[in-house]
Amino acid sequence: LGLIGEGMTLFTNPWGTGLFGASFFSITGLHLLHVTGGVVALIAVGVRYKNGRYNADDLEVTGLYWHFVDLVWMFVVPFVYLLNLSH
Repeated sequence: LGLIGEGMTLFTNPWGTGLFGASFFSITGLHLLHVTGGVVALIAVGVRYKNGRYNADDLEVTGLYWHFVDLVWMFVVPFVYLLNLSH
């Protein structure tokens, strides 16, 4: 009920681009965090491979995680850029 007092309506954005900017940086920042985690995991698998402690399960799980993050990005880009509802 408090949002009604703030002027929130169904088809307009009374807060303007501030809401879009906060959403944009939250979504892309969270994605960056996951990409960084994937890069760290890939480096860890590479180091283990170089040291002779190769484990196919580790590589498979890391690959699945990496491709999942990539798949999520394919939905984030259209959501953020093509469905820009800030104006």
